[in-house]
Amino acid sequence: MRLALPLHCYDEAGVVLPPTWWYGLLAFGARDVLLILMISALPGEADTLFKLIFVHSHWLVWQVLAAMPFAIAFLLTSFRSVLWKKQRLTWRKWLKPLCWLGIGCQVTVMGMLTVKMGGQFNVYYGSIFIALCVMAYMLVKSQYLQIMIEDWRRLPEAVTPSSSK
Repeated sequence: MRLALPLHCYDEAGVVLPPTWWYGLLAFGARDVLLILMISALPGEADTLFKLIFVHSHWLVWQVLAAMPFAIAFLLTSFRSVLWKKQRLTWRKWLKPLCWLGIGCQVTVMGMLTVKMGGQFNVYYGSIFIALCVMAYMLVKSQYLQIMIEDWRRLPEAVTPSSSK
């Protein structure tokens, strides 16, 4: 039997592990949610940090909503063993569509913010747009991701009902 990926890409049960860049991609996409969680951990400086990081605070809801698909994909990927133990398999089909939805939402929010600023170029939003383009390219071209999602369609041997007796 020939493996589709190198041996270091599999765990002990023979299941394909998510690539390291996958977590980076999801964390970048969910950056607004992660920033809010980190800022909320510092109650004394929370107001100052919110005003510093989220300059357009009335757009914060849109930014968080645009980041939610990435946060959901991050949670699904992180808790895959729990989902497998509950015999859930269809969640894996939602990983790529959630990422595409997140990319589309974030580009839309960035467009709305750019229009609000009068169409002026902003290095921050420009770099986010380039990063989102790279993310879209990786979603389209990554065979590793396709193999991983295809491999996750079956339960690992460690959590199948016959082995849990």
